[in-house]
Amino acid sequence: MDLAKNSNTATVDWPDLRKKPTDKDQKGALWAPFFFEKLLVKAGAKVGANMPNQKHAHRRYALSFATVSLAMCIGFVMQSSEAAVLAHDEPVESFKPNMAMPLPQDLVAPQRLGTSSLPSLPSDHGHGVDLLQQPVLLAVADDIPVGILPTEEPSPRLGCMPIMSAEPAAGALIDVGLTAPCHGGDTVMFVHENLMFHMLLPQDGMLKVLIPALHEAANVRASFANGDMVEAATVVDSLAFYDRVVISWMGQSGAELHAREFGAAYGEVGHVWREQPRDVGALAGGQGGFLLSLGNSDVSVAGQAEVYTFPTGISSQVGDVKVSVEAEVTDANCGKPLKVQSRSLRQGRVDDQHDLELQMPDCSAVGEFLVLKNLVEDLTIAQN
Repeated sequence: MDLAKNSNTATVDWPDLRKKPTDKDQKGALWAPFFFEKLLVKAGAKVGANMPNQKHAHRRYALSFATVSLAMCIGFVMQSSEAAVLAHDEPVESFKPNMAMPLPQDLVAPQRLGTSSLPSLPSDHGHGVDLLQQPVLLAVADDIPVGILPTEEPSPRLGCMPIMSAEPAAGALIDVGLTAPCHGGDTVMFVHENLMFHMLLPQDGMLKVLIPALHEAANVRASFANGDMVEAATVVDSLAFYDRVVISWMGQSGAELHAREFGAAYGEVGHVWREQPRDVGALAGGQGGFLLSLGNSDVSVAGQAEVYTFPTGISSQVGDVKVSVEAEVTDANCGKPLKVQSRSLRQGRVDDQHDLELQMPDCSAVGEFLVLKNLVEDLTIAQN
């Protein structure tokens, strides 16, 4: 940097920005403003001494201010240029991974799937001890087992108790209506006096059944396996006009009640039994009697009964009615004991009753019939 002597003009050499500054240049750049300031002050003083008067004093001040400002601008430009040169010469390089650096073997993806690319499992090694060949039993209790527990009866269902009604009907019968919606498909047991039998309820739980009355003050009870029970009662005033013969048994014993009215032979019109039972309409005019079969014969342990009724009080005929109990030997009852109960009513009152137990013949006698004598008595119909 040179200054022209005896001149009011200062000449400044600009730094070469393409050249990388050294430490010496950096120090000079920091002190350059102060150096120019002193130098220009001296030059201004010398110029001021040569001026003849003070009318040019403001020029000196303006020149000094401009010079100082120029020096400061030059210093700022030099520092900025140095930073730009450093940034241009030494750029910051972005991180680039060295693709040539080998990756760990466990991170390298296999080229194809196969048994060779999968790691092998370590083989199990024992401890050199053989396992026991006999089973080891562990006792958890010293108590002796109690055996098979009893079967638990189903508990009653709340809010579902059965309802039953009983009303007198023609022929000294009891018209029983049972409603048990929660027992649809269940077996119900009816009991009236000594008469007991089982029936199967329909799926809707509603059943109608006619039961021959054995007492004027008739009471009927129905019970289920879970303990539900219901009763109904009625009065049958017409019972005194009829004679009745009742037999009852348990299971498939094959017992049959036969009534042959007024000398009729087997198979004739006056022969009344389960194959020709008639109905309550036969009582009209006192012409003959009818037979009711009660119970479900499909259940092997169910109670069953048969009841023959004759309108003695209004009969239009006179004579005897031969009554017998017979049993057919079948595959279901051969070689088994047979138990039959009988009861006879005359004009609404119990006349006699018997219990019979005998051993049925072996199965070689299947198809034969046994006549159970002295179990029931014949009916004698007199003129009213």
